[in-house]
Amino acid sequence: MMTPSICIVGPGIVGQATGKVLVKKGIKVGFLGIIREQIEDLKKEGYTAFTKDELLNGSYNFDITMFTVPTPTVNGTIDLSILEHASADLGKRLRLFKKYHLVVVKSTVPPGTTENLVIPTIEKYSGKKAGRDFGACMNPEYLREKTAYDDTLNPWMILVGEYDKKSGDMLDLIYKDKFGCPIYRCELKTAEMQKYVHNLYNAVKITFFNEMRGIGKEIGADTEKMFKLAAISAEGMWNPKYGIGDRGPFDGSCLPKDTQAFFHWSQTWGFDASLLRTVIDVNNKLTNKLGLHEFNFESTRPVL
Repeated sequence: MMTPSICIVGPGIVGQATGKVLVKKGIKVGFLGIIREQIEDLKKEGYTAFTKDELLNGSYNFDITMFTVPTPTVNGTIDLSILEHASADLGKRLRLFKKYHLVVVKSTVPPGTTENLVIPTIEKYSGKKAGRDFGACMNPEYLREKTAYDDTLNPWMILVGEYDKKSGDMLDLIYKDKFGCPIYRCELKTAEMQKYVHNLYNAVKITFFNEMRGIGKEIGADTEKMFKLAAISAEGMWNPKYGIGDRGPFDGSCLPKDTQAFFHWSQTWGFDASLLRTVIDVNNKLTNKLGLHEFNFESTRPVL
């Protein structure tokens, strides 16, 4: 089967990195955007690019559409209006389509967005049915802004969230044998939430070490040496499977005792350990939910 052609909708950092790497891999790619200067720059670089006004409905003949549009946070809430508009526009173009088409969401979106927003919007404006006339995938990106192209060219993993097997198989044609990394497949919501887990874990880890750094500097400890040694000694740092199993709250003779003890010590000296406080609270809530005993802030002995 021939490798499908792709239209990248939203040629920003993610879109350009994705499209340029796919072109390098020998795939036919077109960029569709609304910022004329951006499109003109891509044309000067030799890429196929066009604005919405330049692309007549009848000339949209790509096999796959990839959404790499912004999903900004406005007043603490994610704004999906750009993605919804792009889905509606694609739906109108697909109305004239005769062949099967695949829609791929690469933008970071809350779980359920592809199934509850993107697919219904396309169905509404195209008059077509997901699973029969078009497929859908969630294909999160893991690139870093400063190394976007290199990260896309050399990914450490690829995740394909699929509406159905036909959708996943079609996207797999893009990546199979072209990238030397594992390709994992799952359903849509799992892929959507996995991207958040990916980012949130990084945020929590940075925050934890910032909190410990603040306390360490207050007491004159060598925080850089301390953290480098923790990266060697702490199993959670070198064992990728540590803590991810569904085994309930942390317990045993060390973790509950030491989190409590360090928190009390930090409070005695007036240090900020708000993340650690939250860790203890969350662990106690899960402990109570499961009907186990918890450790509280007043004592290092369990409350039965």
